[in-house]
Amino acid sequence: MNSDAFRKLASTTQYCYKHIINDYLVPHWGDQFAVDIKSLAVEQWLRSLDLAGPTVGKTKYVMMVVFLHAEKYDRIPEGFTANLKSKIAIESSSDYEALILTPKQTFTILNLMKQPESTMTVLVAATGLRFSELAGLQWQDVDYASQCIHVRRTWIDGKMSERLKTKKSRSAVPMAAVLAQFLREWQQSTLYGKPTDWVFASRRTHGRTPRVGNMLVSDHLRPAAIKAGVILKPGQRFGFLNLRHSLSTLLITGKKADVRTTQDIMRHSNSSTTIELYTQSPMEMRIAAQEQVLDAILEEPTTRLPN
Repeated sequence: MNSDAFRKLASTTQYCYKHIINDYLVPHWGDQFAVDIKSLAVEQWLRSLDLAGPTVGKTKYVMMVVFLHAEKYDRIPEGFTANLKSKIAIESSSDYEALILTPKQTFTILNLMKQPESTMTVLVAATGLRFSELAGLQWQDVDYASQCIHVRRTWIDGKMSERLKTKKSRSAVPMAAVLAQFLREWQQSTLYGKPTDWVFASRRTHGRTPRVGNMLVSDHLRPAAIKAGVILKPGQRFGFLNLRHSLSTLLITGKKADVRTTQDIMRHSNSSTTIELYTQSPMEMRIAAQEQVLDAILEEPTTRLPN
């Protein structure tokens, strides 16, 4: 596929699509003619992949995007993709539920971390910034006077891009006074505090690039979460995305923030993403709600308790 097929996509999405094409589609299907590929063979191949349901679904989707691109340039017959797709039945759902941190757990994790990892963590916990956006921040993006942070670029896979995930992603990120103080203190102590320097510059590259996300998680965030007792199961998934989920949950279920405000803080294009994908109700809140129901029922004078 030429780059035109991905040109309008966010850099993170482009990276994901290219990864699927280069590491899954090409090795398995690269030497076959598209018109000879059968739906049953695709279905069996997708089921054989050692991937989570949503990732299998995304792999199928990217494969169909490739075929649609081929249709557009008359490489394969029109309608081939729709016919193939309709016959492929796979399970793409997931039973994964993101681990949600309480404010106390987040505080404990922060106390177990040093600079700049603690500032990075509190920044994500308070703003919901995606790590690619966090990595792409320069000091000129931190607007102390207007109490906001401007997201203008992302950094992923060693490359900088000014194409963000959605239009909403470009919205200014609020910065309360306490958060601004964290950033001021880090800017004063770092060797790279000039306007065009990366906020979290890599010392290994002498400030030329930002810090690497997977190393930060494996070397700092995850060990702190284990020490804090947040991670209890071996191999349990945990990373900066958990802080993003925790923020949405705390705002809506804990602080009773309205959905629109939470959506704007999370910079989601649709409120359904905020509610359905990022917000969970903690078990203690479900129990409290159930207790209110029972209190209402049992307060009725005609209620008879079981013998």
